[in-house]
Amino acid sequence: MTELATPPIHDSNMIGREKDIEALEIFLAKDNLRLLTLTGLGGIGKTTLAISLASSLVNRFPGGIFFVALAPITQSDGILLEIVHTLKVKQNLKKSPLESLKEYLSQKKALLILDNFEHLMDGASQINDLLQNLPDLKLLITSREPLRLRVEQVYPVAPLSSNDAVTLFIQRALSVNPDFKISKESSNAIEKLCQRLDGLPLAVELAALRTKLFTPQTLLDRLKPDLEPATHMLDLFSSGARDLPERQQSLRKMIAWSYELLDLNEQHTLRAASVFPATFEIKMLSGLMNIKETQAIDLVSSLIDKNLIKPSFEHSDGTRFYMLEPIREFAWNEIRVTGELGNLKKSYISQYLDLAKKAEIGLQGKEQVNWLNTLDLEYQNLSLAMEIAIASPSMSELWLSGFLILSSLERYWIIRAYSNEITTLSNRALEHIDEVSSNKKDFLEVKANIFSIVGTCAWLANDFLKADEFHKKSLHLFQHLGIENKIAHTLNNLGVIASYLGDHKNEIKLFEQSLSLYQTLGDNWGQVRLHLNLNNHHLRISANNELGIFHAQKALKFAKMINDPFFIAAASSNFSEALYKNGKVEKALDLNMQALRLAQEFQFSQILAMALTVKAAIEIKQGELIQASESIQEAIPIAIAQVNKLLFVEICELATQLSLSSREYLHVAYLLGVMNRLKEELGTENDIPLWDGYDTAAITARSKLGKAIYDKERNKGNTHSLDEIAAFILQNCLILENKSASNLTLSLLTSRERDVLLLLAHGKSNDEIAAELVVVKKTVEKHVSNVLGKLGVKNRTEAAAWALARGLVEHEKED
Repeated sequence: MTELATPPIHDSNMIGREKDIEALEIFLAKDNLRLLTLTGLGGIGKTTLAISLASSLVNRFPGGIFFVALAPITQSDGILLEIVHTLKVKQNLKKSPLESLKEYLSQKKALLILDNFEHLMDGASQINDLLQNLPDLKLLITSREPLRLRVEQVYPVAPLSSNDAVTLFIQRALSVNPDFKISKESSNAIEKLCQRLDGLPLAVELAALRTKLFTPQTLLDRLKPDLEPATHMLDLFSSGARDLPERQQSLRKMIAWSYELLDLNEQHTLRAASVFPATFEIKMLSGLMNIKETQAIDLVSSLIDKNLIKPSFEHSDGTRFYMLEPIREFAWNEIRVTGELGNLKKSYISQYLDLAKKAEIGLQGKEQVNWLNTLDLEYQNLSLAMEIAIASPSMSELWLSGFLILSSLERYWIIRAYSNEITTLSNRALEHIDEVSSNKKDFLEVKANIFSIVGTCAWLANDFLKADEFHKKSLHLFQHLGIENKIAHTLNNLGVIASYLGDHKNEIKLFEQSLSLYQTLGDNWGQVRLHLNLNNHHLRISANNELGIFHAQKALKFAKMINDPFFIAAASSNFSEALYKNGKVEKALDLNMQALRLAQEFQFSQILAMALTVKAAIEIKQGELIQASESIQEAIPIAIAQVNKLLFVEICELATQLSLSSREYLHVAYLLGVMNRLKEELGTENDIPLWDGYDTAAITARSKLGKAIYDKERNKGNTHSLDEIAAFILQNCLILENKSASNLTLSLLTSRERDVLLLLAHGKSNDEIAAELVVVKKTVEKHVSNVLGKLGVKNRTEAAAWALARGLVEHEKED
């Protein structure tokens, strides 16, 4: 009968490891596999998995299965002796432990489970000797890193999937509190909590034990956000089951066990890596540590082997790395203990200021797409650099650096249409700037930059008087400092604001001054902006389509000259609209498709929405009402996300045309009222619209409905939000082949969110979705959260049910 030594831990109700067991059984069934090593971070469940695996193999090893706990062993020369004691082999003092084991296990088909090998790595040669002397023996080892023997098969143990982590949490919570109740709200909080704990079984169990005192939502609220590393997670989940080894009775002790096994250079690397809240590159880490990249590569590689740093392949041009949140928090705290915080802050801010300055230039030309990709990945890291810098003493070098990072990224925020983020940051920056009085040149330049960003944010929020005030303040400072490119930039901004304020004479004067200065400086990027704005003026204000086409051509010429994808897309879209208004529909459609391709490929959401509206206008002109409706359907969620009222006016124009074609005169009256209100709010009542049928539509609807009903419907839109207007258009105005609530709701999702919904409906965990879409899990978590919000459901189960009930899974498969 097979012998199985009693292990110190046994979880008879293991969760979420069925696939692991199946894979490991296949490995151990291979005759040529002698050494199988389960690797992974402490607390990930290696020991539990090994024991469960052994229980399923009792009939395969007639010579016995033996569990050997190595954690108490402090020296590697005690490994074989511990195995001898565990197997109760009679020890002859004249024989070595290896000889004794050779005699005892000779010709026995046995399995030895050696648990916790990570602190005895210099004893790997003894394992090799053991295997060479006992050809029928197999070894299953658990360790936080591989032994690096040629005979070794490594099997990394991954964290639990989101669903399995939730199951484990609920099971452990019920074991300590039988009255633990699960509601829709608590279920959602548990899922988010398990995601924050990265699916680490020990962390999930420790958190579940706290449900005796706190609700899941309270536990979630007590965890600090990523940009503020603190001790809350490690302290909050500080005590576990007493039948666990002492090192696993708290998260801090568990991580400390691994940390103390590192050499000084590895510890330093782990601490430095913990500063990054998002994924990071070797180059940035080596710069932070002031060491060569080759040295950093070796150190990171070692920490990956020890499961303390993880590789991320989210970026196609190279590998990036990240840390699980509990490890990052532990290492961040160690920075404070070692007194390195001050120097690391300076180095970190310096690196990201340099990155932001390079990005400011790189975003204006052929390297734009590469820089956008870089900034997308570095966004959280840059945000932390700003947070740390702005929190420094006023007028210090670090303090100024924070505002320089902010101003250097202005173009990035505009391209990515992150108006909410830049508005919040600029308002905070303004508060700090207003508290300081100084005539130092560096400070005045920072102040001018912040005034400019505040003005741009006010313009985005349709507060044109505030925008005018702050851009004028900015211009005054740039003129005082003599920074000509910034003067030209601000004159351009003031011209745009003058247009919205109805001061068109001053608008043209400001544009001409800006254009003259840009030409003197040889700034082609600036000239693109000017010609785009002059194009808009002539299309919307002066009704001079020929001049509109001229400036669109000029903008596109300069955009191609500097090879700037964003401006090429924008100029193509504007040129398309100019040609459409001039009756050249076919040429307009060709340029429009070029704008759409670039906007979709590079995620220029603002241009994508603009191009879609022009495309819809062209399609209506050509009588392709279904295609036009599909274009409007795609544009609406982008307009909502950007809170773009001008874009909504154009969408309403298109929806009005569709409603007229369907003789839905109540809808026409409502939309005319909405457009009138939005144009009043924007100050664009007298602008020339994309569509010239306002008067005809009003006359037709009033005659069909009668004045009383017409006025009543027209007034309904006076108080409706953009969301309500969008819902009205989606539900009532579009002409679609398969028009249903499901399709309309689905249109509010981005293409990536649809991908996530489809995978979620197929039962994929966040880890599996991340692997399939080649992104980090935190990105998937964000998409899942957006999907739940837009569908109006509480959790992923309801989202999956929503998709399945409407046949969306099959529909996606057919597509």
